[in-house]
Amino acid sequence: MAKTYHVLSLIDILFTINLVIAIELRFVPDPPTLNITEKTLKINASDTLEVTCRGRQILEWSTPHNRTRSETRLIKTDCSGNGLFCSTLTLSKAVANETGEYRCFYKNLPIEDGKTSISVYVFIQDYRTPFVRMAQDYDVVFIREGEQVVIPCLVSVENLNVTLYTKYPVKELATDGKDVIWDSKRGFVLPSHVISYAGVVYCQTTIQNETYQSPSYIVAVVGYKIHDLTLSPAHERLTVGERLMLNCTAHTELNVGIDFQWIFPHEKRGVNSSIPRSRYESRSYKKKLWNSLELSNTLIVKNVTVNDTGEYICIASSGQMQKIARAALIVYEKPFIALNDQMLQTVEATAGQEEAKILVKYYAYPEPSVKWYKNDQLIVWKDECRVKPNRGSLTIYGVTEKDAGNYTVVMTNKITKEEQRRTFQLLVNVHPKIFEKEVPLDRDVHMYGSSPTLRCTASGGSSPVTIQWQWMPREDCPVQILPKSDESVVNCDKWREISNNTGKNPIISPTSVIGRSLKTISTLKIQKAVDHALYRCIASNKMGVEERVIVFQVARFLNLSILPSSSPIEGEDVIMRCVADRLLYSNMQWYRVTSTANPDASPAAVPCDTLSLSPLHQTNVTISGLQGTNATLDLTIPNATLMDQGLYACQVENVGTSERTCLLHNLRLRALEMSRIVTNLTAQRVNVSDSTSLVCEVSGTPTPTVVWTKDNQTVTEGSGVILKQSNRVLTIQRVKKEDSGLYVCTACNQQGCDSHEARITVDGAEEKMNVELIMPIGAVVIAMFLWLLIVFVIRNRKRPNDGDLKTGYLSIILDSDDMPMDEHCERLTYDANKWEFPRDRLKLGETWLNVRNKTTTTTIKIIKSLNTQEQSGMAFQYF
Repeated sequence: MAKTYHVLSLIDILFTINLVIAIELRFVPDPPTLNITEKTLKINASDTLEVTCRGRQILEWSTPHNRTRSETRLIKTDCSGNGLFCSTLTLSKAVANETGEYRCFYKNLPIEDGKTSISVYVFIQDYRTPFVRMAQDYDVVFIREGEQVVIPCLVSVENLNVTLYTKYPVKELATDGKDVIWDSKRGFVLPSHVISYAGVVYCQTTIQNETYQSPSYIVAVVGYKIHDLTLSPAHERLTVGERLMLNCTAHTELNVGIDFQWIFPHEKRGVNSSIPRSRYESRSYKKKLWNSLELSNTLIVKNVTVNDTGEYICIASSGQMQKIARAALIVYEKPFIALNDQMLQTVEATAGQEEAKILVKYYAYPEPSVKWYKNDQLIVWKDECRVKPNRGSLTIYGVTEKDAGNYTVVMTNKITKEEQRRTFQLLVNVHPKIFEKEVPLDRDVHMYGSSPTLRCTASGGSSPVTIQWQWMPREDCPVQILPKSDESVVNCDKWREISNNTGKNPIISPTSVIGRSLKTISTLKIQKAVDHALYRCIASNKMGVEERVIVFQVARFLNLSILPSSSPIEGEDVIMRCVADRLLYSNMQWYRVTSTANPDASPAAVPCDTLSLSPLHQTNVTISGLQGTNATLDLTIPNATLMDQGLYACQVENVGTSERTCLLHNLRLRALEMSRIVTNLTAQRVNVSDSTSLVCEVSGTPTPTVVWTKDNQTVTEGSGVILKQSNRVLTIQRVKKEDSGLYVCTACNQQGCDSHEARITVDGAEEKMNVELIMPIGAVVIAMFLWLLIVFVIRNRKRPNDGDLKTGYLSIILDSDDMPMDEHCERLTYDANKWEFPRDRLKLGETWLNVRNKTTTTTIKIIKSLNTQEQSGMAFQYF
């Protein structure tokens, strides 16, 4: 049974194979056949063409499609029989224009010569019409670079000598059998470059000395090169319901036809989506440029959804070339804005840097509106061309120290008006700069024994500065103590750290303070200026090091004063007095300083070689005090005027070193000003016994003198009348009726007088007795009453009995230094029942009394013993 089964299976397989072969043969039968065996058939015009085709399928005919004919002259008849399909094509009264290929083929099968079809080329010879004429006057021949071109000059007579001609320009192209080939069934076959320059071509032949021309053909050069293809926008973002527009633009050669195709995200993903292509609309545009074409195709999608998110592909094809462009679309459900929290909050730059950029990372749709602020001030690009604000960054060109600060970006969603802000700190690092170095010569002159403070102020922009102090004794530097510039001091290399405080000027450790302006201020306190020295402060940060050298000089016993006062008045005789130790200094002279930027900020003493001095007439200069320790040089300015104001210098020369030091004073005169009362006096009404005050504020130079008058009588201080503040305040206490009147305040100085008046009215009746007498009399009466009361109490005080004194007071009485001893005994407590004994029963033991002087405590010791016959004894001891 098993073997039988296998045999049947093999038979089934063979049967299936044969069936498949039979089906295949059914669809690919034997090729049809014609009753004409030649490939080419020649007939004369007006003859009848008859061709019969047989085959195993239904048969169809194709005739030259570019010919027009009467359907009555072309007949197709069925001649099927004997198991074969048969069809006869009959063309009566044939004409030359019907020359061409006649093909018989199986219906509903692909046309393949020799398999499913067969053809014969028929020349319908007419020597009067050698060229087959077209239905239209002109035909177009498209030429592509690198391809062969066929000029279809078809003829009705096979063996003709045909020549190809071009127009514009006119040129003959003869058949050479190599590049230019003539085929009576196709026409002229030649490379494209041979006629690419031509505008129009035609064929020509000669029959019996008569010339015939074919129809003219327009030569159109067709390009295929696509220079570039762009799809814009390349990255598009929308929200649900918005409209999508993607422009696919190709730049090509002239005469290029482009076929645009789109691939949508859901098609690329291969998802069987329900999204219909009808949602997508496309529009084509063409624009001719100077030497190229711009072809574009715009894709429009209305009311996008989240499902439209993805990649869109545009394919542009010219037949021989194809390019692809891509664009990405993201569809959000709603507008939003968010800033990246991972952004750097601090940005560092260096002064002089070409540019500094603050980057902002954000996610938003639509693109937000952006504003930038520096230290809460809006940045406007037109106002500050160095700072360019953008949506994703802020760029600062030519960075300077002033650019440091806090920069804030504020982003606003244009639809929801939601705001997001972020603040960045820009640090600008600068090479250390010591501000005191701006002084041309940094030399300090200080009085001997003073306690000056040396200051070093440095800044390094956003980079913190550390200041270090060093010093050098005078003898360690080979240069003069007053060098012309700091460069000569730089060569001195024996600097010591400030902690090595072995100099003559004791130093307090330096202190540094960082101010709000990022400046580091370091001060060095000299406890006592004794001798010359060099000090150096070194400012350093990560950008570098800067140093400042201070030539510290000590001036001994120098003083400058102004007489008659420190603020003299215009018109006074002003004396400027310069005092110096004549054993240390000589050649004292007065000068006028001619060039000083800020006289008020000038130090008290400076080296004279740093000043521009103008000598003064020495007629007013007097020297005094040469016999004592000091020498005094007075500069007298009689009747000083405003022209005398300015900076004066008293020059002294050190006897040992010839160093010249100038004591400076900026003379300022107070201009004369007439007296003026600046406050108005007002009339007052006061009650009897009240107090009142009148204030007369005055101004003027010199200071005016104030005088008060009442009813033209000068007011002086007296009982109840008080004048204060140089008579400017008049106070009347316990006002009386006679204090009523007109009070006048008069202020006068050399320039004139000014006066104001006010009336005081006293209301109410006076008491019969003067209040001034009542109060002291009452006080005396009360005092006498109290004195009498105390005397009465003392005199009537009961003296206590001796027996009433308690033993507890004994120590007080006995210790009293103000009472005689006999009175002490009188005040001792005595009880006859307790203390008296029969003399025969009393036996005295040791009895002693110790009394110290007034500065010590009195001590009495009494010991009493009873008789031995008694059962008990008693002893008393008092201290």
